[in-house]
Amino acid sequence: MDVVAAASPNIYLQDLVSFGRGILRQGIVIQDATVKNSSLPVDTFEILLIDNSVVYKNARDIRVLDRSHLYPGQVVGSACDITGQIGVVIGVTTLLDLAEVDNRGMATGIIKGVSPSSLRRVRSLNLGDFVVSGPWLGRVVEVSIDVDILFDDGAVCRVNDANSKMLRILDDTDNRYRIQMNCDFYPGLSVTGGNPRSLFKTARWLNGYWNPRRDVGTVLKVDTSGVLVYWIASMHCGTDKELVEASAPPAYQHPDDLTFFCAACICSWGVADHCFFRAPSSTKTNDDNVPPTPTKQNAVIFYRKQMRNVFFKGHRRKRHQQIRRHVEVEFPMTVASTITTVDVLWQDGTLQHGIPSATLVPFGMVNEQEFLPGQHVIENGLSFDTATDTNGEYNDATRRVGIVRSLDCKDQTVCVSWFKAEMCTDEAREVESIDTMSAYDLKLNYSPYYGDIVVRLIQSEVTNSNVDLSWVGRVADLLPDEHVQVRWADGSMSKVSPHEIVVVNEEHYMELWTEMGDWLEDDGIDEEVANTDNDLQNPADYSDVENDDPAKMTTSLLGLVVQSSLPLTGDMVTNRQPPPSSLVPSSEVHAATEHIAAAVTRNIVDVECHDFATCSCDESFSFPRFDVLQITPEDHHYIDDANKGGSRGKNWAKAVQKEWQILENDLPETIYVQVFEGRMDLLRVVMVGASGTPYHHGLFFFDLQLPSSYPAEPPQVYYHSYGLRLNPNLYESGTVCLSLLNTFDGEGTELWSSVTSSLLQVVVSIQGLVLNDQPYYNEAGYETLVGKPEGRRNALPYNENAYMLSLRTILHVLRRPPQGFEEFVKDHFRRQGRFVLTTCDACLRGCVVGNAHATEASKGQPCSAGLKIALANMLPILVAAFTEIGAQGCEEFKKLYALSTA
Repeated sequence: MDVVAAASPNIYLQDLVSFGRGILRQGIVIQDATVKNSSLPVDTFEILLIDNSVVYKNARDIRVLDRSHLYPGQVVGSACDITGQIGVVIGVTTLLDLAEVDNRGMATGIIKGVSPSSLRRVRSLNLGDFVVSGPWLGRVVEVSIDVDILFDDGAVCRVNDANSKMLRILDDTDNRYRIQMNCDFYPGLSVTGGNPRSLFKTARWLNGYWNPRRDVGTVLKVDTSGVLVYWIASMHCGTDKELVEASAPPAYQHPDDLTFFCAACICSWGVADHCFFRAPSSTKTNDDNVPPTPTKQNAVIFYRKQMRNVFFKGHRRKRHQQIRRHVEVEFPMTVASTITTVDVLWQDGTLQHGIPSATLVPFGMVNEQEFLPGQHVIENGLSFDTATDTNGEYNDATRRVGIVRSLDCKDQTVCVSWFKAEMCTDEAREVESIDTMSAYDLKLNYSPYYGDIVVRLIQSEVTNSNVDLSWVGRVADLLPDEHVQVRWADGSMSKVSPHEIVVVNEEHYMELWTEMGDWLEDDGIDEEVANTDNDLQNPADYSDVENDDPAKMTTSLLGLVVQSSLPLTGDMVTNRQPPPSSLVPSSEVHAATEHIAAAVTRNIVDVECHDFATCSCDESFSFPRFDVLQITPEDHHYIDDANKGGSRGKNWAKAVQKEWQILENDLPETIYVQVFEGRMDLLRVVMVGASGTPYHHGLFFFDLQLPSSYPAEPPQVYYHSYGLRLNPNLYESGTVCLSLLNTFDGEGTELWSSVTSSLLQVVVSIQGLVLNDQPYYNEAGYETLVGKPEGRRNALPYNENAYMLSLRTILHVLRRPPQGFEEFVKDHFRRQGRFVLTTCDACLRGCVVGNAHATEASKGQPCSAGLKIALANMLPILVAAFTEIGAQGCEEFKKLYALSTA
């Protein structure tokens, strides 16, 4: 693949950008409107300049120069073809232009083309760094520094843990810096104290003594005095969290006891970062202007010796301050610019070297059915025979394992090398066949990949030396025989089997710090939690709800929901699901989104059977939409919950009965609810997938439980996923992610309200806003991609995959329907089965079928080849399943798609 050298029109955080000529008119993007709590207007960016000041520029006024933040293992796309194929970064080369500064902070010269390997940072350890201690690997999540301060008379004091003290920069302007690569203080900076006399009096004096007249000094040296380490792995325990926590070293560590392995992927060199050249490997030097680094033991002697030298030279030359500063303060250099080239392995298998980083864009939003060369995959097929488990999935032992050779992103087809059955885990695996597969019939089989940090498992516990670094490394290359090439921390390189190593997940250091904060806090919070639990056992008095007119309540809660096409629920699902285009009264948004819907969304309505969308209301179908049962189903997800219903108080029962009344009167025609006399806290809900969505004709089951504090707290909701993730809001674990349920962040009306929220709103929100026609945009942050090339690229295959998962869900529901809905499931698919098959057949034949939102232009886009391959595999199973229950109109499909028994 040839990449045209055109800078990206998109601008990302950490991009090096220019808004004029010269280094003073270029900087690094540190904030935009997408950052949480940002007050910046759209297309306005905050840019950090070389002097640590910031400016604000509009996107039209800036140009991307470099992206030094790209890293091995990152997925990227071409800036000139964002809708095309993606690739993975396998190599990055960055050179820096450094500005030399004087004691006034002014640039005196530029050193070009410096390799980062020849530099050291101001702090020896930074946030997010990976460090090794004996057999342990950890992440630095907090750093403490000691600052040595030089005064004009030659005295030197040390302020311990300077970040927590009242040490301040003398120039109190609003300067910024990137916390991952820098710290508050660096040599040459003029500092004082909030209360200088108190601060410097309690400091440790390395040369001279405290004098109340000394209130301003210059940072002479910055030392990392201690770090907080989150231990994540070891050569003996791997990444098993419980084992690591049980035997890991103390969290607080001295830097001398740690060995630096590598920086976090987010810690790349950028404009305004401070640095020094590394000292020569020899400890001896003939340069008197480069003093040896003092240790704890000789720090006082070192400084006193240097001060005597300073005063002597100063007296002789009569240039006290200049000589003293020249000898004692090593001013850091500042990164002025970066030049980065990248090696990329593209989806079509092409390997390209030396691509200018500005011609690539980070591609962090990757669908599950996107695959890259070198990734391991397994068959994701579905069958119902003796080789399957209780979910109808292939057992792991029966799944073929292969490695991706290439992918066609337009057709959604993948070329896979399938391995022969594994005999020995240490031997190279032979390729049995090379097949073209549908991306929707494959599942990623997680294995080491480019840039991954890995740990080699060693059973013997003899090695405890910091010197041994041969057990932690990074994946450098993937070999065709499944083996992995690893570059170890000791500099060696070797080929290993994936079974010999464990991949270390690289979480953001702030997440680790937050988790560690929970461990380190005192036990006072437990009492607060206990008090909260007691409050839950005594719910608030809801007698005022009882006196409300039910009709009035229905109007206040549902008038906006049902009668006005659900606009109320739009505020209750924050950052997870934008309202479907049909619900947004903006012609601009509607025009931008109507052509993004996937081919399956356009093919859900049979041209000869336009009325089947409402056939669930057929008079012959008499299943009640709301039903009160005496027996609670044993398979209800919350049946064994310790906090059972029955003794929750009179007010709670009245509140629940009022909810029942609303559901009975106002449920939409495609939602069915069962409640239970013996367990008033439990409900079971099934909803029919709406027309115009990838979920049409499908049945989706949810179990609900009302807490003892209801309606002060929202219900708990569990989705019967059958192990499938067919929507960003519905997890394989059964979690339903909605701000209305307090399972996702939100504010105001987005969250549950004891006054205005109801169970009806919950079920209507799930059907209308979760199971919608463009589920791709339900993912947090993805709503900003509506109408953009990145959104169009991903939304269509996401819909196709959601459609295939909906068909698989149909098979699961037919095989294992939730108790109480067995006949409902059979009756539904007896009537709807032929429409499911008709839609599948239309996709296979290339027939384009319209829907309410499709334009003439969008109707002309056929389904992908990958979807057709997947449907060809699925249809015989569907025909057999529908035929077994006596579905109407399946005869013609049975002839065409008979299930092979071979």
